[in-house]
Amino acid sequence: MKKTFSKISLFSLLAILVILGCEKNKDNVFSDYIAIDDTYAFLKVNYNVPFYNDPFVQVKINDVRVSGTNIQTRYPFPGGGFNTLGGSTGDYLPVKPSPTTKISVTIPKKGTNIDSIDVYTTTVATVAGGHYSLHVADSLSRKGLFVGEDYSLPDSGFVRMRFVNLMPTAGPLDLYVGTNKVASNVSFMTITDSFLVPTSQAAISTSWTIRTAGSAPTSTAIATYSTASSLLNRRVYTAFACGYVTYPSSGADKRRPFIAFYYVR
Repeated sequence: MKKTFSKISLFSLLAILVILGCEKNKDNVFSDYIAIDDTYAFLKVNYNVPFYNDPFVQVKINDVRVSGTNIQTRYPFPGGGFNTLGGSTGDYLPVKPSPTTKISVTIPKKGTNIDSIDVYTTTVATVAGGHYSLHVADSLSRKGLFVGEDYSLPDSGFVRMRFVNLMPTAGPLDLYVGTNKVASNVSFMTITDSFLVPTSQAAISTSWTIRTAGSAPTSTAIATYSTASSLLNRRVYTAFACGYVTYPSSGADKRRPFIAFYYVR
């Protein structure tokens, strides 16, 4: 009887240890996380301030850094698109919606996230489920254009686009794909309404150009960008012109004119 009791006691002890071990493992399997849903607002910062030495900047939301210090001019953060320094995704930063969301772009002190030079700071209103882009550009002073994005998908066979002029010294601009003008007379720090471009256009031309408003489609372009993958079915883009027309349209100088695109979705 004593031997049987010992076996039962040992089995019970092992069972308890296994259960306790499982409970401990259960507690350690999952790390803390925040579920992102439509109770959040979503932000993108399209940074286009072409300083002479193009210093790295950081992005802060409500005084909390949300980027590294790897952002330079022509960088939609987070995400990217064509002819940008960003990636190839339509990512956004999730933030708690607020009528006073503070967005800052600063040059930090070396090796820290402490602000050294304020490049641009603004306060914007955001609502739950909304997608927004802040375009930051430079003239004699920093300029910002905060816009809401249409996050819905276009019908199959089309991409939906808008065009924003972030080029301070060029005057109003026209946007062309091939010889087709898709946006006309767009002034600095102005964005167009949405327009559709058929994906079949890629079979005709994938050469995008910006020209002085009113110029002929055969006139000299301010900037050109060509890619075989610039029209992907049912995507949403923003095309943007940036840089300065006072610099050569080719070469390594990041202050030169560019036509670029970022993914909205």
